[in-house]
Amino acid sequence: MNDYIFQLAVRDDIPEIIKIYHSVIGTPGCTWSFDYPNVETAEEDIKNNWLYTLKNQNIIVAVASAGKFDDWEHLQWDLKNPCELARIGVNPMIQSQGIGTIILKNIINEMKQQGFDGIRFIVSKSNHAALALYEKNGFKKCGETFVFDLDWYCYQMVF
Repeated sequence: MNDYIFQLAVRDDIPEIIKIYHSVIGTPGCTWSFDYPNVETAEEDIKNNWLYTLKNQNIIVAVASAGKFDDWEHLQWDLKNPCELARIGVNPMIQSQGIGTIILKNIINEMKQQGFDGIRFIVSKSNHAALALYEKNGFKKCGETFVFDLDWYCYQMVF
């Protein structure tokens, strides 16, 4: 874990971030397209200090957005002051090597330091790799929803 640097993304990171977003399109369970997430999404996340990178030897190997999006407040949650997790992606060339866990643990620590009482998000029911990653790292399934013409599970972690 010492070889990795976890930090907020900056505008200069956007081309590498978009490469990661695009590299996972078409992988099993991925709901992304070339239209989303995109440059505008990354710019908005950076502007709000929501986009984080995990770098190894100054190369971005994973990205994740976490912050007070309030996208899912209409769903049932056990949290009073939650943040949301979204747009987590790991370079496919190094998946299944613990990189997802490393960025998740860093996100959890950062969100705790920011005073949130937990993390919530939705994940595609067909994204088995993501489901395994979240459950392995202590997130709990707490519901289901249908949005964007897809079925999703609701997950959360209470701090």
